[in-house]
Amino acid sequence: MRSLLMIVAAAAAIGVPAVAQTGAVSFSIENNSEHTIDAILYGQSSSDEWSDNILDVEVEPGDTVEVTVDDELEDCMYDFAYSFDDGSAYAERVDMCEIDGTTYEFTGG
Repeated sequence: MRSLLMIVAAAAAIGVPAVAQTGAVSFSIENNSEHTIDAILYGQSSSDEWSDNILDVEVEPGDTVEVTVDDELEDCMYDFAYSFDDGSAYAERVDMCEIDGTTYEFTGG
C-alpha cells in the first residue's frame, strides 16, 4: 500500500510542473494485493464530492483494469478511494496531470 503511494509521490516529484488538462485521462490499475477491489471512486482533492463507482467489474488479485476519468480535470490533484471484498478501504492522492497511460501496481489494501 505504501509502495504505491511512494511510486505516485516519486513520479510527481520528478515530473514537470503540472498543468490542468481538459480531456479524459486513461490508465491501468494492476491489483497485486490479496483482496478483490470491488469499487473505485474519485474526486478532486479540494472537494468533498466523490464520483460513482468507476469499475464495471471487480478486479481480482493479479488482474488489471483500464479506467478513464473524464470530468474536464479542472484540477490536477485527485483522491482515489478503493474498497475491497473484505470490507477494507484505502485512499490515495494522485496527480492526474502526470498519469495518462500509466499502469499503477496496487499492492496494498
